Amino acid sequence: MTMVENLVNERNEALFSLDRKKIEAYLIKHGEPETAKAPDILFWGSVYKAICGINGAPQKVRDQAVHWLSANGYPTPN
Repeated sequence: MTMVENLVNERNEALFSLDRKKIEAYLIKHGEPETAKAPDILFWGSVYKAICGINGAPQKVRDQAVHWLSANGYPTPN
């Protein structure tokens, strides 16, 4: 597996887990400590927008992301 594939897998594992602690650890590891400590509405908005931008995201996770974004006033993907 290439370095890029490893990074993508690590990102996907963290985001698709929907486990805030796991996502925070990933963000801190990759130089985003401010995002990791953001208030819930900003943190989850960022996470769910990122999930919607990932081709091949599990449909259940993507559906949850779209629902959360819509319910919280964020624009949703088509």
